[in-house]
Order: sequence, then C-alpha cells, then structure tokens
Amino acid sequence: MAQENKVVTVKLTTDTKEKLQHLSKIKSRSTHWLMKKAIDDYVEKEEQQERLRLDTLDRWQEAELGNVVDHDKVISWLDNWGTKNDSGRP
Repeated sequence: MAQENKVVTVKLTTDTKEKLQHLSKIKSRSTHWLMKKAIDDYVEKEEQQERLRLDTLDRWQEAELGNVVDHDKVISWLDNWGTKNDSGRP
C-alpha cells in the first residue's frame, strides 16, 4: 500500500539554505531529497533510541524485582563457555 505524501514547510536560516543548496549541487541530489533523507534518518535514529530507552527501563524493572542471574552462575557458565561442559547460558 503506497503512503500518501504530505507537504510541510520548514523555515531555514539563510546560511543553512545556502549550505543545503551547495550540498545539492555536489551530491547531484535535489534539496528536497536531502531534506527528506535527513528527516527520515533522524526519525529512525530517534525511534531506535526510544526503543532502547524503553528496553532499558524494562530490564531495570526486572532487576529491581530480583529477576537476575546469580553472579556465581554467570561465572561458572563463562568458565565453561565453548567447551564440552558448556551447559548453555543460565
């Protein structure tokens, strides 16, 4: 299903607009393409950071509830990791 495109307006400083036009020429891309790419990349990065933040909070909550692996069990697993005695992660 194709997404519908919407027009938005962005106010740029003269300096930023000139830099964008310069990049447009040297990259052989339209200023529209550069702006869209920058926004898409920014939104993707921010969404990824938000997912990581929420995952971290979930893991922190689990730790606060005591749902953690005992230190000695982890050390024992690491000592046998990759050997014939490897029992899998605790």
